[in-house]
Amino acid sequence: MLLTYRKAEKATVVLNDLIKINNDRIICYQQAMDQSVNMDSDLKRLFKSIIAEGQEFKQELIDKIKQLDGSPKDGLTLSGMVHRAWLDLKVTFTGNTRNAMLSFCEYNEEMAQHAYKAALNVSAEMNKEVYELIENQIAALKRTYESICKCHETHHFFTPGLMYFN
Repeated sequence: MLLTYRKAEKATVVLNDLIKINNDRIICYQQAMDQSVNMDSDLKRLFKSIIAEGQEFKQELIDKIKQLDGSPKDGLTLSGMVHRAWLDLKVTFTGNTRNAMLSFCEYNEEMAQHAYKAALNVSAEMNKEVYELIENQIAALKRTYESICKCHETHHFFTPGLMYFN
């Protein structure tokens, strides 16, 4: 019984950390949208999709914590707060070009994947449902990252200064 309680307690801590990661993602993408005056419609759609994904992930994590009789914590990571301050500074000096935003997205999603992989390693010794939830969210994060990379590659390919004409 005590072992089961400790596994549930450990799972709750891990899942609460992932809630913070998703809060960071939601705020970062919302902030990027708010700071951009002339954001392309496809980029705005992408950011809104990522925000919705983060909110969905967060709710799934909260629901799982409640199933484990845990207490969901709604907060932000310290690294997320530092990252947002860095983003504000970067936008001030480099502007919020499409290329800069897509580079930011790639970096942001890479960091989220690293956090999730660490959580997956820890959750391997926990409840199978917790492990599968984290695994499913990682798969979705990878798809999101691939979409961002495609968007970035497409932008580089179609930028007139990068194209060669005979």
